[in-house]
Amino acid sequence: MAQTARAIKRALLSLLPPGPRIWVANSWPNLRKSMPEGLELVFDGYLGDVRVNINTRFKVERIMWSNAFEPALIQLIKHEARPDWVALDIGANVGAVTLALARFTAPTGIVHAFEPGPPNVQRLQANLALNPGLAAQVTVHPAGVGEAPGQLRWQEEDGNPGNAMLGAHGTHAVPVITLDDFTVQQGLSRLDFIKVDVEGMELSVFRGARCTLRQFRPTIYFETLDRYGDEHGGNNFALLEQFLTGECQYRLYRLDREGRLHRVAGSGFADYTVAVPAERSPQA
Repeated sequence: MAQTARAIKRALLSLLPPGPRIWVANSWPNLRKSMPEGLELVFDGYLGDVRVNINTRFKVERIMWSNAFEPALIQLIKHEARPDWVALDIGANVGAVTLALARFTAPTGIVHAFEPGPPNVQRLQANLALNPGLAAQVTVHPAGVGEAPGQLRWQEEDGNPGNAMLGAHGTHAVPVITLDDFTVQQGLSRLDFIKVDVEGMELSVFRGARCTLRQFRPTIYFETLDRYGDEHGGNNFALLEQFLTGECQYRLYRLDREGRLHRVAGSGFADYTVAVPAERSPQA
């Protein structure tokens, strides 16, 4: 129903010339998510004072323009982040979460952003260039993250520009690394937070991070959309839960819009799930 309503709004807004569309967007920010293609601008108010490039061709940028990008995650980062945090954004896309991590750990936090898609890397770097202070905290790694080092191909999703998957087929060959190799190569002495949004490859990321998770015990925020439940023969979420709660001794939670954690198990997964080390987990 929501998608149908948004499609109707986009169709109506597409009837307006660019000037009136901007006026409508400024007057009713909630309509920005529904804006049709054809507008490009720099938005000065992401997260209050962060500058970002907006091209209405890209869904993620329309949502950033609306300041409605994963509000529960943004609240969690805002409340929990510390200036000495070291954080990883895996599947950084154009930097919605990368910028939030830098913004709320400024001026001394360290953020490593992993994005394999060359078009997205360019847009991520352009957004960082608009925010030199935050850019100083961020290192961009143009690579995928998985269970084993190697190479995969990046394929953009039909009808959703900028959103993509890694696999055997695609338009761009991209390198893939493991977090266990990365943390050793970087000589990390701490790791506080990991966000993983990799279109169903979350389990692969975690399997390549066994030593990292056991050593550093970061909080993890990861995608568990229903459409990825069929991965691994339909056992994707069960395997994720088994790996994180069993082998790695984490507890799993969902976030409400205020960034509060609520314990989940099995079928209780929401679109996104938070894993917290069992030794410091809240009891909610």
